[in-house]
Order: sequence, then structure tokens, then C-alpha cells
Amino acid sequence: MDIREVLSGGDLRSVGHVDEVVAYVGNDPDRFNELMTGLTDDRPVVRMRSADAMEKVTRRHPKLLQAHQASLFQQLHITTQPEERWHLAQLMPRLMWTEDEAADVVHMLTDWIATETSAIVIVNSLQAIFDLSAVHSRFRDDLKTLLESQLETGSPAVKSRSKKLLKKL
Repeated sequence: MDIREVLSGGDLRSVGHVDEVVAYVGNDPDRFNELMTGLTDDRPVVRMRSADAMEKVTRRHPKLLQAHQASLFQQLHITTQPEERWHLAQLMPRLMWTEDEAADVVHMLTDWIATETSAIVIVNSLQAIFDLSAVHSRFRDDLKTLLESQLETGSPAVKSRSKKLLKKL
């Protein structure tokens, strides 16, 4: 199975054959590397679906991400595609970051919150910062300020998530 070809076709509004790839990679974790190569594919639909499949596979197998931490960190800094960003945001808390690395991740996610128009990217970035703050408590004060700000200016979905996260904070 050529994973990138299975993930191609159609448009960004559908997940295509992601669930088939998730089942396949979940049963053969050695194929996870192929999902990583999909993040740099020329086709936006393959990048999006690769990130989606990675997120779904690593719900059950989070350790698969560890070998790719440096590449994911780099991808976080270079991707501009909203559909890829929202999945990368979901992946960040599944990795073990040093304090400095976590600060850089939080900085990137905060930039996305400030500049993205996609409510999904913003919601997932807020959730990721919240999850990272459970391990790195130094982000909690800034997170609280960020969530309060989003209660004022965010879309309905962003306001709803901000309210839920503030209650948990």
C-alpha cells in the first residue's frame, strides 16, 4: 500500500481514506514514517490527511511520535496550511518537551491564535497550550490571559472552548 497515494484525491473537505490508513498503520507501526513524509507532500490534501491520520494513530500509539519530534517541531514552524496546523496542534502535547522547547511550541501556537482565521486551528491551539500547561505550569498565567481575551474576541466555538478551559484551569 502506498499510503500517500491512498490519502490523495478529492479535496480538503473530505477525509478520504484516512480511517483505512489509520487501521493499516495502527496494525503496522513501522509504516508510521510514511505518514511523516506525507506532511511535506506537494499536495495539500495529502498533507492534511497525513496529519489527520497521525493524530488518530497516535491516540492509541503516542510513542510513535517520539522518533519524529524534531521533524514535527520543524513542521510546526513552516506549515501555513490551516488543515495541517489544527492536527499538529493536537500532536504537540503528546510529545515530551524541554521547558525551552515547550515555550517555543506555545509561542508558535499563540501566534496561530493571533493570526489564524480558522476557528478549528484556534480551538486546537488553545487546547494544546492548556494540555502543555499541565506539564509546564509556567504557561498557566499567560494561558489564562489568552483564554480571557478569546472570550471577548473569539468566534462562538472559540468562546465556548475558552470558557470550558478556564473552568478547568
